[in-house]
Amino acid sequence: MATPLADTLRRSFDELLLGAPQFDATGNLPNMVVYPVFPTYLAPDPPDVVSLTQALRRGVKLSDTGIVTQVHIDNPLPTAVLVGESDILVGPTQLRSVQFSCLVPPGRRASLPVNCVEAGQPTVYQAEFTDATACPWYLRSYKLEQLGRHGDNHQHRIWDRIKTYLQHTGTVSSTQDVCAIFDRFGDDVAKLSQVFPLHPGQVGCVSAVAQDLFVEIFGDPEMLEERYDDVLSSALVEAVAHPTRKVTPTSQVDGVLDELVEASRSSKVVHSRSLRDSGRTQVFSKGAITGSGLVSAGHLVHLSAHKRCWGTGRPFSDQLPDLEAERAQRTSDHAPLLAQLDDDYSRRHKRYRSFLRRLTPSRTTSEEPYVVPEDEEATKGPEAVQPLPLSDSLHDFFLRLFRR
Repeated sequence: MATPLADTLRRSFDELLLGAPQFDATGNLPNMVVYPVFPTYLAPDPPDVVSLTQALRRGVKLSDTGIVTQVHIDNPLPTAVLVGESDILVGPTQLRSVQFSCLVPPGRRASLPVNCVEAGQPTVYQAEFTDATACPWYLRSYKLEQLGRHGDNHQHRIWDRIKTYLQHTGTVSSTQDVCAIFDRFGDDVAKLSQVFPLHPGQVGCVSAVAQDLFVEIFGDPEMLEERYDDVLSSALVEAVAHPTRKVTPTSQVDGVLDELVEASRSSKVVHSRSLRDSGRTQVFSKGAITGSGLVSAGHLVHLSAHKRCWGTGRPFSDQLPDLEAERAQRTSDHAPLLAQLDDDYSRRHKRYRSFLRRLTPSRTTSEEPYVVPEDEEATKGPEAVQPLPLSDSLHDFFLRLFRR
């Protein structure tokens, strides 16, 4: 029997700590503070998993099916591929965003559930996606909320959401491309990203952006390192596109992991039928919190979550002395652990890089279009129970009622 998501998160979070806050002390970015997440212990062995970006460079193929909500992946590698929640797939066809995180096993051909995030661009059947990039948290949080509450995303609502988002941020796109937001604000995002460096051994971060908390945690630091630019850009573009002088205080951040555990006690399982044996993704929504967690073999692989903290924001200038004191205190308290992580991760990092250099396809990818096997097709639900006839007395009652 699978372990409940809340229990897995509790066990995982007990081995994590929030690091010293990172912020722009000059006040040029007063609406964003990032809290890095660190493991209290790092195993000696790196993961036998690669990010989608690394996989695409090594022979994995993603192709358009001509169906808005589905793309096909062919993994010829002898290792699993992590496809992240809301990864935006880029190619000579309409952009797609992955619905939820999943693991693609070695040698597997499968379908990935996606949403279109470029309404004005037609699909190109069998066109190949060549890269994966960041999705802004504005759209990610909406998709997570829809999944957490309803177990699915409504494509037309996503298009409407993107249209509104682009209008509100003054972003022009002839095809309603959500990534146009990075074209508009990319220079500022690139410059300000230097305020939030990645640390050795870091596995995630909690980004306080205005009155929202965006949480992203990986089971291994290698996975965050591969994706950190996208993880950061996803949150940072919101801070740049929606400027304000307020930000959620540290007191709201410190308890967010415990709140995620409680919110995840009522969760829904979502999966691609062709990947149902390679991990378990559960989505949850409770109050101001929505999120999703991918678990494999009892271990957390990837978590993404959003918490609305509306009404709690305070001016950054008022918080600056406390933030500086908190940064100094945590830096001092965590110094021995961070030094150990730096040493441990250095050895792991070398082994993982060696693993990547040796990684080559174990077979050729197929040129034939992927056909969903019968046992992967959506199965019909149980047949509806046939209604029983009314009793004679009730039948006569309704006849008299409707004849009045």
